[in-house]
Amino acid sequence: MRLQELFLTETTEEDRAIISLANVVYNYVRKYIDYVDELSGEPLKIGKIGDFADTPLDGFEDINLELQQGEPLGQRVAKANNEEYEGKQPRGVWFADGPTIALNSDMLASERTRSTISHELRHALDDLKSGGKASGSTRYRTPKKKEFRKKDPYAEKNFPYLAEPAEINARFNQVLDELVTSISKNAEKSPKDLWDHELKVLKRLFIRHNIALLFPEKTQSKDYKRLVKRAVDFIKKEINYITSS
Repeated sequence: MRLQELFLTETTEEDRAIISLANVVYNYVRKYIDYVDELSGEPLKIGKIGDFADTPLDGFEDINLELQQGEPLGQRVAKANNEEYEGKQPRGVWFADGPTIALNSDMLASERTRSTISHELRHALDDLKSGGKASGSTRYRTPKKKEFRKKDPYAEKNFPYLAEPAEINARFNQVLDELVTSISKNAEKSPKDLWDHELKVLKRLFIRHNIALLFPEKTQSKDYKRLVKRAVDFIKKEINYITSS
């Protein structure tokens, strides 16, 4: 898989499979909410996803699932990246070496955890499709635009990280996950009104997940156009599914 294929080879079926599995995983890990206060920094090993879920994509059944408190998880990520810990507490992390998805147990009660799981599952799938290169190769972890490659310690956002192709792809799956929720909540609208509404939601989600920020030129960017087309195709299929049910 070449760098540009992160935006070229994905299918709506893959995206939907990830979101469906993320929902199953989310409902499963929520059973541990009453136990998270007992964690003492070490990760709680829940087991492999295949132990409790039918996985729609090959390789997902062997992914380990863990819960860990926010600060120890942040320290673990910093150590894995050979960085100094700066106090950041991620919602979730994909560790290709394992393979393992670790979720922040402090945020387990939040509905956003489901979208976080979609994010990490997308990282997992990109790794599976690329033979591990999506996590391990600088080609997948280097922003395509030169202006986003230099880290500015005074900048509000970490552009080198946000602009990584693999990271954009994972955040894009969060957009789709949240579109599913929005479409479901607004299913009583007419198909046309629902379509118009979800296009507006899509624009807001591109902003919320720092995707629009990276493409100020909008449709002049081929990558941006591919992401929009992928999202629009996804919305169409979701609306068709709901209206035909």
